[in-house]
This record gives sequence, C-alpha cells and structure tokens, in this order.
Amino acid sequence: MREFIDKERPVAQKLKSVLEEYRYDIPALISSLKKLIDEDPYYLETYIYLSEILENEGHIKEAEEVLLEAYQKAMELIKENDGKLPDRLSWKHETNRHIIKAILETGIMFWEIGEIDKALEILKTLYKLDPEDDIGVKYYILAILEGMGFEEFELTFGKNGGYDTKSLESWFNKYREKFEEFIGN
Repeated sequence: MREFIDKERPVAQKLKSVLEEYRYDIPALISSLKKLIDEDPYYLETYIYLSEILENEGHIKEAEEVLLEAYQKAMELIKENDGKLPDRLSWKHETNRHIIKAILETGIMFWEIGEIDKALEILKTLYKLDPEDDIGVKYYILAILEGMGFEEFELTFGKNGGYDTKSLESWFNKYREKFEEFIGN
C-alpha cells in the first residue's frame, strides 16, 4: 500500500504571518497570498485562503479558478509518475492537510454550483484516499445523495462555526445504507 506523506513546507509559517499582518488590508493580503503561491505553488492552503477572500470580495469566477488550480496542483502532487493516485492520503499527517482541504473545498465548490456528479466524484475519491475520514467527507457525500444543497446542509447541521456532531451522526446512521451503496461502486 502506497501512502502519500507530503514534506514540511516553509511557506506554511509565512502564510500564518501574512494572514495576521494583512488581515485588515484586503488588497495587500491578496497580493501577499499570490506571492506565497509563486514561492511554493504546491502549498495549497494559500490557494484556499485566496479563494475564500476573492469570493467574499465578490470575485466568484476568480475564486473558483483559484480553487481549481489548487485541485490540479493537489493531483499533480499526489499522483505517481504513471498517473495513479496513492492508496492513502491520511489527515493524521499534518503535512497532508493542505492537500486534503484543497480537494475537499473543490468538491464542495462543485456541490455549491450544482455540478453534482463532479462533486461526488471528487468527494468519493477523497473518502477512498482517507477512509478514516477525520474531516467528515461521508456526511457531505450522503447529503448530496439525499438531494441536499450545501447551504441546506450548513443550516441543518451548522453549530458555532462547526457542526452539531450528535445530530449529524444520528442523521448519517439513519441513511448510511445509501452512502455505503454509493461508496461500494
């Protein structure tokens, strides 16, 4: 079994500094994030922040393009020379988290814009790469299979900036057969 574990990336620390230093100066923050992307195009957390800021500023198309670029970089990073994905990409390795987040955010983006098949394909791939599922991809997949939109999911299960895990788990257990049937494909 081939497990992908990314290397430590110095840009990760620089990102924290940039986010703190420019949090109230959006143009400077955007510019600094783009410079960090140039410095290390494979540290994907930077793309996620940039995409979120662009979306909040009303630049939806550009935000989507940034997220798609992060997804493409994630695939480049984890695929073997023969184009195959690894068997595992585990959240337990902190150095992998920026990759997992980029893949997850891209899946959610497709869900939000109504490209359900693409969203399910990406989220299913992510789940298979990390079946321990520390980030709860299974809940998103089941919500999509149940016909729920992302906003509805957030309104239904959102709680204090996170999720109401008790009701989420109860809901998942009630409908898990549909999820298991989908993942088995």
